[in-house]
Amino acid sequence: MDAEHYIRETLGLPCQITSWDGTASLPLFLTNGRTFSKLTIDNTSMLIASGEAHPFSITRVTADASRLEQRTDLPIVFQFPRLSAYQRKALIQNHVPFIVPGTQLYIPSLGMVFTQRISSRPLENAQDIEVRPFSPATQLVWLYLLYSNESKVQSDIARALQFTEAQVSVAVTLLEQLAFVHRTKQGRSNSVELLTSRQTSRLDLLKSSWHLLKSPIFSKYTVTNRNRQMIADELIPAGEFALSRRTQLATPKLRIYAVERHWLKQHNKELCIIDPALEKVPDNAYILELWRYDPRLLAQYTQEDYLADPISTALTLGEIADERLEDAIQESIRNTFSGATIWHKACSSSERPLPATKILT
Repeated sequence: MDAEHYIRETLGLPCQITSWDGTASLPLFLTNGRTFSKLTIDNTSMLIASGEAHPFSITRVTADASRLEQRTDLPIVFQFPRLSAYQRKALIQNHVPFIVPGTQLYIPSLGMVFTQRISSRPLENAQDIEVRPFSPATQLVWLYLLYSNESKVQSDIARALQFTEAQVSVAVTLLEQLAFVHRTKQGRSNSVELLTSRQTSRLDLLKSSWHLLKSPIFSKYTVTNRNRQMIADELIPAGEFALSRRTQLATPKLRIYAVERHWLKQHNKELCIIDPALEKVPDNAYILELWRYDPRLLAQYTQEDYLADPISTALTLGEIADERLEDAIQESIRNTFSGATIWHKACSSSERPLPATKILT
């Protein structure tokens, strides 16, 4: 199977491999034994480097990838006829994109990670698939579909979550393999719906996928605002603080807010980070959680404010052994899936709260 056919069959997205006329501009040590072609997936262009004149060396491959990207201004994907387990592991550990047509695909910039364990067709027994915990992108798509509880077109999912269609297709392909969703062709895109029934509710699907979900927290800090102004609009109440706003749980001593993890780099001059182990925590301090995905994309409007979504919130509190928290988490999630009035920020362009659809439990 050639690379173009493999990618198209695997992702179900427009894919084209064409000739690349820039080989003559590259030094001989980068072109020796290699051929180059241009790969376009969902309007994203990359350069495929095929063939090797030397025995495999991860040091040389990594260095060549860096040099080629600098000289061509294109992301590089190496194509191999086959790879050993050691070679594949070395490439992945060094974040070097590669493709073995018909077998393996690793392009982390687009969220593409497939191996021969996952085919392009659903398996009769989803438990036969060896799956690692979801990537942040796949987890975000899965939670979005669970909250939406209605058929969604892949292009609309991409737009709502600020992804490319390729990233959404990768996530949906895995979810379909696991028998969580069903995908049908709709025009030039695909329509995705949850595999619910009278015997299988959204809550059942959530329970089945729980072991694949991870806490979105990348890191967290205790902080104060230098200028003592109000909390920025980008900060979403999270953790035990959000849980207290949804249930009868008491408000924690320190408020907790979540932001996408790159937010801190842009606003670090506005904050003062405190080490509770070395200094007294002032009354105006709060905990800032840096998430692997933007909490605003799934934020829910409840009564008077946006709160971090209950599933992500539960995942951030999963390692805390506290019966009060466990009861509040259960209450929060069950309320979400039993018809409470909520609005998911990524699910509608309207400014009015919408009633969630009731599910079979």
